[in-house]
Amino acid sequence: MKLLSFILLLCFLSSYGQSYTTQWYNMDNGLPQNSIKDIVKDQYGFIWLSMEGRILRYDGSNFVQYKDFKLKNLSFGDFYGNIKKDSISVFNNSEKSTLLISQRQPHVIPSNILNSGSLGNHKVYKQLVKNNITVRYVPFIDSYFIKTDTGAYYFENNRIIYADQKTKKNIKIDLEFSHNRLKRLFVHGEYVFIADTENRKILQLYHGKYSYVNAPAMYNDSETKMYWQQITGQVFMINHDKIYKSEFSGGKLKLTYLLEYKDIDKEISGAMFYDEVSRKLYIGSSINGLKILSLSDFSVSRKNLPYQDEVCYAAIPYGNNSILTQEGIRYYRDKSERLYKAPQSYDKRYIFQDDSGNLIYRENNSIHIRYKNTGFTKYDSVLFKRKEIDGLYKSGGMYMASVLDENRFYLYIFDHDNFNKVERIIPCEDNIDTVLRYNNDLLYLGGSNGIDVFSLTQNRIIKQIGKNLPVKQIIKTKDGNIWLTTYNRGIYWLKDKKVIKVPTDRSDFLANAHYILEDKNANLWISSDNGLFKINKNKLLQYMETPKGAVTYYRYTKESGFLNNEFNGSAAPCAHMLENGEFVFPSMEGFVFFSPQDVKTYFPETHDVFVERAKVKGKMITIKDSLYLECGYKNAELYIDIPYYSDLENIYLQAKLVVDEDSQWINIKNDKTFRLGNLDPGKYNVLIRFLSKDGTFVYKNFPIEIEAYFYQTLIFKILAIGIVILILIFIIRSRTNFLRSKNKVLKNTLVRKDKQLQETNNKLKNESDYQKKLMESISHDITTPVKFIALLSQELTQSEDLKTQKKYFDSIYKTSEQLYKFTLSLKEYTELYKQVDTVEEYLIYDLIENKKLLFEEIAARKNTFIYNFCDHDLKVKVNKNILLAVFHNIIDNAVKNTSDGEIIITSVSAQSHIEISITDTGSGMSEEQIAYYSGLFKKKENEHLIFKNYGLGLHMVVQLMMKINSEMAFHRNTPKGTIIKILIKI
Repeated sequence: MKLLSFILLLCFLSSYGQSYTTQWYNMDNGLPQNSIKDIVKDQYGFIWLSMEGRILRYDGSNFVQYKDFKLKNLSFGDFYGNIKKDSISVFNNSEKSTLLISQRQPHVIPSNILNSGSLGNHKVYKQLVKNNITVRYVPFIDSYFIKTDTGAYYFENNRIIYADQKTKKNIKIDLEFSHNRLKRLFVHGEYVFIADTENRKILQLYHGKYSYVNAPAMYNDSETKMYWQQITGQVFMINHDKIYKSEFSGGKLKLTYLLEYKDIDKEISGAMFYDEVSRKLYIGSSINGLKILSLSDFSVSRKNLPYQDEVCYAAIPYGNNSILTQEGIRYYRDKSERLYKAPQSYDKRYIFQDDSGNLIYRENNSIHIRYKNTGFTKYDSVLFKRKEIDGLYKSGGMYMASVLDENRFYLYIFDHDNFNKVERIIPCEDNIDTVLRYNNDLLYLGGSNGIDVFSLTQNRIIKQIGKNLPVKQIIKTKDGNIWLTTYNRGIYWLKDKKVIKVPTDRSDFLANAHYILEDKNANLWISSDNGLFKINKNKLLQYMETPKGAVTYYRYTKESGFLNNEFNGSAAPCAHMLENGEFVFPSMEGFVFFSPQDVKTYFPETHDVFVERAKVKGKMITIKDSLYLECGYKNAELYIDIPYYSDLENIYLQAKLVVDEDSQWINIKNDKTFRLGNLDPGKYNVLIRFLSKDGTFVYKNFPIEIEAYFYQTLIFKILAIGIVILILIFIIRSRTNFLRSKNKVLKNTLVRKDKQLQETNNKLKNESDYQKKLMESISHDITTPVKFIALLSQELTQSEDLKTQKKYFDSIYKTSEQLYKFTLSLKEYTELYKQVDTVEEYLIYDLIENKKLLFEEIAARKNTFIYNFCDHDLKVKVNKNILLAVFHNIIDNAVKNTSDGEIIITSVSAQSHIEISITDTGSGMSEEQIAYYSGLFKKKENEHLIFKNYGLGLHMVVQLMMKINSEMAFHRNTPKGTIIKILIKI
């Protein structure tokens, strides 16, 4: 069994461990002192550090210091208590009070640590809550004890006594046990283990009984250093700079390798804590401060050759887990080796393999072919005299080269892998930086002026995409989508032969993105000049289709395990997906290897945001549910406490003071502080948001109230306004009394004169309106007959035919006679706008017939007939002159607009009104005119009508119809013409 354990140990030690990055805090960059006694993480996610004279709380970005305690001895030591119960205490010997950390705050509470755990005698007891190489077991301590949930173990007088918590009995364990053996003690839950390095066995104590168990040999190795902290339940084994985490499950002890840290022997003197959530190992030293070792999912492989840089560009996948460069260096995840000797290459940007596995790359103006069957030791060159090879490309089974010849670019397409034979030469206007064979016919040629689409069958460029866009790489993902990276212009999505800009990251680092790889979970991994970015492709495409919300990228930097944030991308190929599923990206310091499915993203929980501290007038205060600011404050700082141990940029932590809908979000920096300027008194809300693991924003609202000065309060303003009003009233009343007596004399005279002027003004106004309307009515009604007579007279002078002349004379006679009769009634026109009511009844037929005779000859001239089909017995009791004027205008308009047609006038009697319909087959009214005139009757006061330039007649008719409280309706006639219905109320 011992031999098996030793073999397992050797296998374990030879395994490859995690790479990590280091953060170091000391008095020079954040810590008040370099001595750290203990480390623990509370249930809210905050890291607490015990120091000399103070306690620190760490949230991943900042340290909050607590030191103003009413204690005589501030020599804080180890943490103990129960994390799940939110009860963490700090040892402070010689004090009858202790420090309790609860609800994210430390408080002093009464306690008696020296007597706790006593067996009822006068001995000195000390509780063990931590074990490391610095622990000293001094002789004046009579008994050391360990508490578990079910009881306590007391180590005294070379014996072990178990005090059962339930039965209250003390059980003596039949073992000799010296205090020196406590240095190898650790606890997993209810199980107490003590390693015996001399006998190579592990003593196990459980519920007052002991036994010996098997464990990996490292537990009993004398070279192994041990660290145990009871409150965290963590046990670490350190052997030859390698750190392991001990676990106990299924009744067996086992070790999990974390990392190798060469300085661990110097820094283990303080405390250790491993945060499994953020995968960070915290090492506290008594002299060197705090070091945080962050385990990385990324590995950087370098060649480590003297006098050679580590700048990496193009490579090819070689085997299932490595890549190969043209220098002959084969890179694995954790190492590199040279396959063949080659000088350091001048050009590292282009390389590919042909179908035989030979390496193809460029060197100045030559193409080099290294043969695989010789172990790449032999090679041939194809020289392009007086030409420069700008790039080499392999896409869709085609081998191509971009060649510069006398300041003109050409794309050479070779006869498969025969580089001495050029199958086709494509002249290009601009340089070529990338080539993608889209299908069997089309080549996408990307350069500084966008993409030229070349058709192999048509042998010409058939389309240009993204003109003036400096294209760096064209990437086609497995779903067929095409993405473009550019020089300083960001990423573009190619859809329907058009480029669409992809939203950039918050810091615009993706403006110079390099290459994109897609993993099995549809995540896009994007290398750039400043970090590696990750985003879900489906969410990105959904946003591109329907922009809603925000595009959020997750950025990996040197803190994630890179040696340099700058990746390289102006090469082909510049990213790789290996057979084992690993991705490889070239950087300025080596190739970055990682398995995308294993790389973690870190987000805080939805409830992990606390607003409990603020600084007002330079003084730190504790707040709970709101912040109340007294009047006179000039600025305040609100601290947003959120335990997050990764790059704060990835959670998009923002806040804003909600004043109106246009309030802008402010990015919260690493200090996690939101600053409030000088605001007006009132109640406000600070809205905080951050990104959660499901990709949505979590919001927290925090109210703020600002006290007002007495002169800013509502009561003061009301009183001030009231006083001003009273003063104004007093002044007005005084002035009024003074003027009242003076104006009284003039009042009677003014009233009398005013009445006279008002009467005169009304008379003049009525007379003016009357004359204006009278002239408009007369002018409009006689225009058509006079114009017709004038026209017949002109034609009479031009005709020599006696019959025609007689016909003209006859028409002139009839029209003149009717016009004469009309002029006889002009006297009634003078009363047109004054008369309203009448007691006489008139036949509708007669009134229509009167106007028919006036316009009959005019209509006949236009080959139009007027028919009067009104009821001979239908009478109406309305103003006769108003009706005549209305009929005159409507029939006049019908005659003017009708040729070779007919005008039909009918009447219908209903219970409430009489309807007279005048229908013509003329040119008709437009929809706009019909809507306009119909709308005039919806206005209540005709004197406020604003008339369009459609003619005077109908406007006059509208006014007259309103005067007699009647209406008109306008309709289209089918197939042409207009129907005007006059509705006269009975």
